[in-house]
Amino acid sequence: MNYLQRLFVVMAATVVVASGWVLQGEAQEESRTEPQSLSKFKVPEYDDDYNLKSQLFGDFAQFREDGLVEITNLKIEFYRAGIVKMEVSAPSCLYNRDSKEAESESSVRIERENLVVTGTGFTWNPKGQTFHILSNAKVVIKDVSSVKREATND
Repeated sequence: MNYLQRLFVVMAATVVVASGWVLQGEAQEESRTEPQSLSKFKVPEYDDDYNLKSQLFGDFAQFREDGLVEITNLKIEFYRAGIVKMEVSAPSCLYNRDSKEAESESSVRIERENLVVTGTGFTWNPKGQTFHILSNAKVVIKDVSSVKREATND
């Protein structure tokens, strides 16, 4: 995909996401009594070169008056060179639109090619690129020799 095509895709995605946030904001101004919500959504995030970094998916999102979003059936995909390298899923979480941080008390599953981490509760800081599992963490490494090869290649 050339630069103009990537720019168009980024601009189109930005318009879609921004219009959703704008419409949500306008609806809240008109009626403060009903919280706004979305169903079956995804929010992509791109780096400075317009490469897809991550996508956040959810079955349902409830926008709260304090600016936080309650998400049901969260899934986040993380990409490197256009390929999904890690996937995170949780039944529910609280997402901060300003900081893009998330937290949850529910179960969580983090999956990579040869690694699965599960636990209860998490915090996610995208700026520091960290996931913290709060309790009951369990790590399963599927093929230790391939993990060792990948670590030496990075």
